[in-house]
Amino acid sequence: MPRWLKVIRGMIRTGLIFAAGVAVVASMVAGIVWLLPGGGGDRELVRMVVASAIWSFPIGMAFSGFLAIGARRRSFDELSIPRFAALGSGAGLLLFALLATNAWQAWSVSTAIANATIFVLLGGGAATATLVIARKAKPALEPGDEWPSLEEG
Repeated sequence: MPRWLKVIRGMIRTGLIFAAGVAVVASMVAGIVWLLPGGGGDRELVRMVVASAIWSFPIGMAFSGFLAIGARRRSFDELSIPRFAALGSGAGLLLFALLATNAWQAWSVSTAIANATIFVLLGGGAATATLVIARKAKPALEPGDEWPSLEEG
């Protein structure tokens, strides 16, 4: 398989992982807000969870592309958390910039600042969580091991 195809497949997978992870976190936040007195309507909370998951997908894809370009041939142990956070924040900022080019007339200055902050924090937080989880995961195979075939289970 060509390298560029592997990178695209990895970008899509990372986008899906970002979307799933952000949906879980947003669901927990929405659940806490829902339990609080005067918390918010059910529709608004569901909309927040769905919107968070949808917007985190392209952020995850952009982050994965930045990572493929900027961190070739490095293991997760060699990458720093601040660098990962910066790549994720940059992906969020890129998505904000793309949206802002089309929404500059519809957004007030405070709305634009709030959206930029949300996208940057969403990207940086999801990227940092990805690195922490990847570092805690143990490799399925040791160096020199071979992949089991389907017949072996």
